[in-house]
Amino acid sequence: MIKFESFTTRDLAFIGLIIAIMYIVQTITILGVSALTPIDAFKSIASAFFVCIIISIGLAKVGKIGTFTIIGLVNGIICGFIMPAFLPLLPATFLGGLAGDITVGVLYGAYSTRNSLITGIGAAKFIETVVILTVPFIFGFSKFMLAPALIIVSAVVVAILGILGALVGYGIIIELRKAGAME
Repeated sequence: MIKFESFTTRDLAFIGLIIAIMYIVQTITILGVSALTPIDAFKSIASAFFVCIIISIGLAKVGKIGTFTIIGLVNGIICGFIMPAFLPLLPATFLGGLAGDITVGVLYGAYSTRNSLITGIGAAKFIETVVILTVPFIFGFSKFMLAPALIIVSAVVVAILGILGALVGYGIIIELRKAGAME
């Protein structure tokens, strides 16, 4: 299903650009929310909308299954080197990307339509949020775990905001295609 050898140098360079922009947006929103609240769930909620705008552009440009997995893996590694949360973040971002790729691969075959983008991003953000809110407790990084209902509600809210971000991103993609800046 995921064929990493089909990625060209151009695809990988664009994915790298998307990850850099995504990281900047993610850092600004997460740090901004961290200053306002200590609740971890709000950090994911705050960044979901803005980050998913960037991710949807990257997924639509490259269009190949495996793109989200690469984005998740590299994002998890970069966040792990910069932030002291490597072990919780890496599985969350990787599994989220993998979930998005598998869902789109099974249902659509590629990131080629609006529905494939919102399905992939919704699945990825749901899984990513569930994992990021449970893995720290399971591995002993946190002594406090949110109630399971709050974890699910947070994951659903993040998935919905991710889908809304994907819809905005899709609108940007349409405009970029009309302008000839994107095939």
